[in-house]
Amino acid sequence: MQQILTIYLQIGQFFKSLFSSFLSILKVILLSKFSLKLPKPTLKKASILGNGPSLRATLSNDLAFIKTTDIYAVNLFASSAEFVQIQPQNYVMLDPAFFLFDTENSSRLDIKKTLDCLIQHTNWEMNLYVPYRAKKSYLVEKIKKENHFIKIVFFNYTIIEGFSWFRHQLFNLNLGMTQCQNILACTLFLAIRRQYDEIFLFGADHSWHEEIKVSENNDIEIKQIHFYDNTAQVKHQKILDVNTKVHSNLETIFLSLYKVFYGYGILKKYADYQSVRVFNASGKSYIDSFERVKL
Repeated sequence: MQQILTIYLQIGQFFKSLFSSFLSILKVILLSKFSLKLPKPTLKKASILGNGPSLRATLSNDLAFIKTTDIYAVNLFASSAEFVQIQPQNYVMLDPAFFLFDTENSSRLDIKKTLDCLIQHTNWEMNLYVPYRAKKSYLVEKIKKENHFIKIVFFNYTIIEGFSWFRHQLFNLNLGMTQCQNILACTLFLAIRRQYDEIFLFGADHSWHEEIKVSENNDIEIKQIHFYDNTAQVKHQKILDVNTKVHSNLETIFLSLYKVFYGYGILKKYADYQSVRVFNASGKSYIDSFERVKL
């Protein structure tokens, strides 16, 4: 009986992967920009700086090591004082909020500040990685116009699913990537794709679930704390969809968290396929897909 059940599950998984692979081919044909390339790395090691609270201690204790590597920063990092101090060679954005922003129809002052800091403070060569579909966004056009130190590098954020060998081949052709529910996953994918020998994750706390609460009105609220925040001033806020502005429910939130950690499992397999070693050097982290290390 157990053998029959195993065969049944294997057949079901095969056809699921087959359908996902076929669907991914269609998405690539319709959505991906062919011939996109990523720059070759100049160093053998890379450090990815997540914006989790633990990064504060990391920058105090391990900055000397980080500066010997190719550094990736993400999201609002440019608005912190550490941006100019560290001078990351790479910067990654994926959140649609960055590319929906313009000066006329957005109230996101944090994005405006980040954009201003990128343009005004970046006086070293830096790659800024953004999805190809954001090519004509206000943010991209303004940076291209006002700062010649920043090189825009486009990538295809077309979600590839299906057989692992199939995924890896399309990944290597830069035609898509795994679903990235979090900017750190996107950044890690790009670093793996560039084939460093070793990649170190910092500030990858991923402890959002610790700060979730449900109000008396059944509104889902979360307190999102970053390393550059004054913790005492951070309050719980309602979670809204960036596009629809609709309140999220708990089912949606935990499904999103599932996708975050499932994605790291896919990235672990891809890193092994590429012979890239990924180490989680965060002081605190819920990511269990990569070997934990202390520097």
